[in-house]
Amino acid sequence: MENFEQELGAFLSGCGICFRTGRISGLSVLFCDKCGLALIAVPVLYFAEGGTTEALGRTVMESGMRDAVCVYQDRWIFSGPLVRSMLRVRLGLGASVFARNCGVRSISAETAASFLDANHIYGTARSAVRLGLFRVRSTGGREIGMDATPVLVAVASFSAGRRMENGLMSYEWVRYASLRGVRVVGGMGRLLQAFADAMRREGAGEDFEVMTYADMEWYGGASYLGLGFRDEGLRPPVRFLCDPVTGLRVHEGKIGTDRRFRGMDVGGMVPVLNLGSRKFVLSVSGRR
Repeated sequence: MENFEQELGAFLSGCGICFRTGRISGLSVLFCDKCGLALIAVPVLYFAEGGTTEALGRTVMESGMRDAVCVYQDRWIFSGPLVRSMLRVRLGLGASVFARNCGVRSISAETAASFLDANHIYGTARSAVRLGLFRVRSTGGREIGMDATPVLVAVASFSAGRRMENGLMSYEWVRYASLRGVRVVGGMGRLLQAFADAMRREGAGEDFEVMTYADMEWYGGASYLGLGFRDEGLRPPVRFLCDPVTGLRVHEGKIGTDRRFRGMDVGGMVPVLNLGSRKFVLSVSGRR
């Protein structure tokens, strides 16, 4: 664990970030006061050695910072470049692209999967509608130049609609990711608006809902509130089994039910629990 904390500290120092260290509920916390961010180091054996999600949640709350990220050691080791890139953006060090200088187009399942696997901590997921944000111009000194990024800088994917008990069609916002190391200012709103417009055309004036989930170990969901979503409360933590040698995480419920994992040798795997997720729902008028 000491090496893990040292690696996080070395990462922050390498980014030019001043920080202080402390302990809350037995966990190491690195406080980046100027950025308003706390990094909570979660060892790979934390839960195997009696750690709980309640204690982890208290650590987040008691950090007293505006923002907090739980950095799981297995993610740090096995998804290191992506985790470090995401943290740089959270620290305010990422390059900026303005969504107003981009166009929205439908993209193929293959293009979406390739982008999400490279730029989303959970990779791709099944979806019905996939939209990409493509740069068409660059304006001003606050935005990175056109030659510094690929044309495709953000992707959002959505499920097919499902009729709910309240009579409304509901669509899940499955994934959103921007290019690694890049903050796309207004990207979420631009892609959401494009999806809503498409569903309005398809539904011929019918009102509908868009729902999504925020992963609480990474993000509290403030951007969704800013887009007009309402907070529908927490879903409980999910338990995984993790191979500390390979970094493979498998949802515990899939061990006996998913043919990909039947007969898997779970000896040596350790439990890992996330902090659950927060559900957000947006009511959308069928008319502009």
